[in-house]
Order: sequence, then structure tokens, then C-alpha cells
Amino acid sequence: MRIGLEISPLVMRMSGMPSYVLGLLTGLAEVDRSDEFFLYTNRPVPMKLDLPPNYRICMVNRPIPRAQLWFQLSLPKHLKSDRLDVYHSPWHRLPLRMPVPAVVTIHDLSGYLMPVIHTIQTRLHNFIMPSLLRKSTRIIAVSEFTASEIRRHFPDTAGKISVIYEAAPPDYHKVTDEGRLEEVRKRYSLPKQYIIYLGALEPRKNVIGLLRAFAMVTDSVDQVLVLAGSRSWKYQPIIDLMSQSPLRERVMLAGPVDRQDIPAILSMADFLAWPSLYEGFGLPVLEAMACGTPVLTSNNSSMSEVAGDAAMLIDPTIVEDIAQGLEKLCRDRDLREDLSERGLRQASLYSWKSTAEQTLDVYRKAARS
Repeated sequence: MRIGLEISPLVMRMSGMPSYVLGLLTGLAEVDRSDEFFLYTNRPVPMKLDLPPNYRICMVNRPIPRAQLWFQLSLPKHLKSDRLDVYHSPWHRLPLRMPVPAVVTIHDLSGYLMPVIHTIQTRLHNFIMPSLLRKSTRIIAVSEFTASEIRRHFPDTAGKISVIYEAAPPDYHKVTDEGRLEEVRKRYSLPKQYIIYLGALEPRKNVIGLLRAFAMVTDSVDQVLVLAGSRSWKYQPIIDLMSQSPLRERVMLAGPVDRQDIPAILSMADFLAWPSLYEGFGLPVLEAMACGTPVLTSNNSSMSEVAGDAAMLIDPTIVEDIAQGLEKLCRDRDLREDLSERGLRQASLYSWKSTAEQTLDVYRKAARS
């Protein structure tokens, strides 16, 4: 087959979307050395991709400088001239003119169902969700929860959906090298004991709820709360809340962290706190588990599905419930050790190799349509 895949998310700061593209590419390169892959982007990828010769990076010119119209005006011409059998969009968009069968990955419907917690740009992207799903030949949902959401709101698409899970990066594991750990600790000025939140500072991630819950337990626990992630939209209320006592002395803003440092940051943390309001998968949960880091996460959307019985689950809409979970994990070392072991087993159930094999099967089905 001649397969097209958009890889432009790789130029973004490392987050869920570029992690998905990088993980899928890693898995595909491991299992498929025969099909021809055309990897489309409008900007150079800022990382070295170790790919077999049957993978070709294709630069697509932008017809208007700084405009994001390249995938509407230029990409369809490439898809046709490259004589693709199937094209895969790894996120919520497709060209209006699709000259070949299309596979689209839907990570969640939060922008469509909960527009108030998203940027205007994301709301516009999700405004075309019904058209996107109708136009796609096959749909990949990253969890059973996301698949059920699609079926519920777009029942006509049910026959096109395949559930294919994501996975933690293959190089994410528990770091035990003391020299490496100390190097990373100094780089980010990390305290000796800390809880880690890993992700963007934005409303959907419920950082405000996490801060309010932590403020309730600061007198009874020793850990510092470290927020590691970029300042996203509507982040100012988070900064304002952090400046108030008792949080001012017990919360640290680490900012964005380099991808290669994340395993060490997770390995040193007492546990990951991830009380998101809505996720389609929740990759940080698996990333932490792969590093042997205990996890506190939400009992809603996809998080309980991904975490199984290997995490402490809380109701993210009840601050007192988050606080109780934080206090228990902070004070109970045996519980943390038990969740660490459970998490390692849970993370081992997912792999990008398996994701790639299942995705190739979807490509074949789409190409035959």
C-alpha cells in the first residue's frame, strides 16, 4: 500500500498529540518495512526520526505565509499525485477535498461537547466534527469511552469505528541512576518530596480543583506540589491561586519540561496527580505507570478504563474527594508501593507495536472500501 500520514503535530511542544504521532510512527517503523509511507508536514520536524527507507518525509508548501491553509489548498494535490491508497489524519481535521480514502483518529469529543473549556480555534475545528466523521472512510477511537461518545452523538458512524489504544513511549521506564536523577533534580530545582502534575495549565485539566484540594491538606502532608507544563489558555486564575497562602509556600511551577527528562521527573515523584475533568485517553497516566510512579486520577471518561485497578480513582468534581486521595497517598507509603507495582503491570498491557499492527489493519480496510 501507499499510505499517507500527517506528521505536522511533531512540530508542536510535546503533549498528547505529538506523543501519539511519534508513538505511532515508532510502532509502524518496527512492524512495516514493505508498504510505502508518505509523511506530510508543512514545517521541518525538530527531531531526528530514525525511520526505514520506505518512510519518506514530504514537505508541503504553504500557499499563504503563516496561514494554516496548507492542508486544504496544497495537501490534496499531494495526496492525488502520490497515488495514495489511504490517508491518515492523526487529529480532528481532513481536507475538504479528499481524493483518497481517509482514516481519522478521534482522541476525544471535548471540543464538540464542552466548547466553553476550549480555545476559539479548537471550537472552530470541532464545529466541523459532524462533516469530518461523515467524510472519513474509517475512524480510530483511542478508547472505548471515546468510541461510545462518537456512537452516541453520531450513530451513523458506528460501523466505521475501531478502538485502538495508545501506549507509553517505549523509552519511558523507572530511572534508577542516581547521577541522572540528581542532574534532572537540579535542572528544575525539584524538592526532595513532591507530587507531580504533568500537563498544560488549562481549565479542562482541573488544575484549579487540584490546587484547592492540596490547600486543604498542606498542614498534614510533607510533599510539595509541582506543576510541570506549559501555560495554556485561561491559566491566569491558576497563577493567582498559587500566590495565596498556604499554596504560595507549597506549590512550585516548573514550567515546560524536556521530553527526555520526564521519566526521571516521574521516577522521583511520590505520585502523579491527574484529576482531569475529561479525557479521551489520558496518556500521562500510562507514562507515570511505565515509570513505576503511583497515580491518582479521575473516575470519569477514559481514565478509569486506562488505569484499571492500578490507580487511586477520585471524583474530580468534588474537591474534598481529591483532597482525601491526596492525603492518603501522601501518608501511606505501602499504598504507593502497591500502586507502583500494579501500574507497571498495567502499562505493560499497552504497546505502540500493537497499536501500529491494529492501525495497519484499519488502513487495509479503508483502502478496500
